[in-house]
Amino acid sequence: MKRGPGPVALLIAAWLIPGLFGHDPWKPDEAYTFGLVYHILDTGDWLVPTLGGEPFVEKPPIFFWTAALFAKLFGWAMPLHDAAHLASAFYVALTLAFTGLAARRLYGPSAALPAVLLLAGSLGYLQHAHQLITDNALMAGIAMGVYGLAASRGFWLGTGAGIAFLSKGLLGPGLLGLSAVVLVALPAWRQSWRAWPSALMALLPWALIWPWLLHQRSPALFHEWFVVNNFGRFTGEAGLGGVLDHLHYAKALIWFGLPAWPIAAWAVWKRETSAKALQLPLVAFLLMFAVLSAASSARTLYGLPMLVPLSLLAAGALPPRWLLRALEVMGFYGGLLAGLALWAAWIALVAGWRPSFLEAQSPGYVPHIPVVGVLAALSVTVVCIHAWRNLQPRMPARWLAGVALAWGLAMTLWLPWLDHGKSYRGVIEDMKAHAAPGCIAARGLTEPQRAMLHYFAGIRAGLGDCPNLVMHTPNADMPDAGAGWKPLWRGTRPGDSKEYFWLFTR
Repeated sequence: MKRGPGPVALLIAAWLIPGLFGHDPWKPDEAYTFGLVYHILDTGDWLVPTLGGEPFVEKPPIFFWTAALFAKLFGWAMPLHDAAHLASAFYVALTLAFTGLAARRLYGPSAALPAVLLLAGSLGYLQHAHQLITDNALMAGIAMGVYGLAASRGFWLGTGAGIAFLSKGLLGPGLLGLSAVVLVALPAWRQSWRAWPSALMALLPWALIWPWLLHQRSPALFHEWFVVNNFGRFTGEAGLGGVLDHLHYAKALIWFGLPAWPIAAWAVWKRETSAKALQLPLVAFLLMFAVLSAASSARTLYGLPMLVPLSLLAAGALPPRWLLRALEVMGFYGGLLAGLALWAAWIALVAGWRPSFLEAQSPGYVPHIPVVGVLAALSVTVVCIHAWRNLQPRMPARWLAGVALAWGLAMTLWLPWLDHGKSYRGVIEDMKAHAAPGCIAARGLTEPQRAMLHYFAGIRAGLGDCPNLVMHTPNADMPDAGAGWKPLWRGTRPGDSKEYFWLFTR
């Protein structure tokens, strides 16, 4: 396998495709994201993001729109949630493409492929690139905006900022805008301000049309989105988001940013970043790191945008051979051992091996041989072995091949086992089978639960006068449904001891 677009495309496909299809939406992020997409498909309301019948304006809707369009186009050929996953693949492809273009602009044609491989191989990007989440659209906007900065092209800077804005609000365009301002202060980038007017013109349609329409529909919802979910989330006043830990990203980058961060750290230590081309990704990374670390809440997911400049910084560095060799060996042997273990354990499982830890995670699962999954696993294995042997550049190619092998086998051979324990489908179908005739009302459900009850059972908010009521508790203690309600059924997903569903009738 020589260096070229065909072999690289095969390797990236072996990394990207497994995990996109063949399973129900999993909690937390995928489930509620698909719930917002399903509302569009079910009601035709494209303006106000709505979850299980209730407005949910935590994020702007561009990712939900894109996923709904893919579901409409391809829902005839596959389940709606699988078709919606094509939106993630679309935005990941945009992210990789514009990261490669930025590297090409900064360092020359030879740097494009290493930048793409380093980003795709980032451990922090692996799971999230395959999820139905708005952050994939944010990543595409960030990569597009960074390319606009690198090429001094205002259209791409403004369009990238606009996509980022309609993905997760003010954070994305704010990070790109701060990067543009700081770059102007550097002598080598002093003329980059010339792209600002065209960038602003490109940004305006993205930044004005949907917010204006939302305000026209409901000023209260506009305030909740713009003030509470942008400023309140950042400062912590809204009480939303992840944990309060200002060191979260510094700790997470140790694994999250592999394999790029050791190479980027070498470039900074050796002061290679005095070169103009390396100043852009360094400025962007440091600003993203500082802003995200200053926020009141932190989740590893929120750190995804940092991987774009980090990969660019590593792609333009000149690390010693021993560092490249160490990362290459880590990726090669890590992927090889993981691949052998996954194949061996799956063969043993099909042959009758029943270890207690596997049974505890997905009790009741009956092993079988998924023909399509096995063929896909064999294809992934062949592509990754071929890439290990022949694809250049060696280090990022071997690292990505190792990551793709481990992920690909987990998402093909082991996907039925994973979905058995993670899907809400079985418990919701069991609940419906026990319900009294008539509709089912819901009370006290989390966002993913509301989304999946809407998708699998048609249950939405506002169903007040129903003979059935479903509630949720985080333990096995029965909730108080109120006077007149009698318990009818209790259930949970296989292996889940933190979510219990209760069905009452009257």
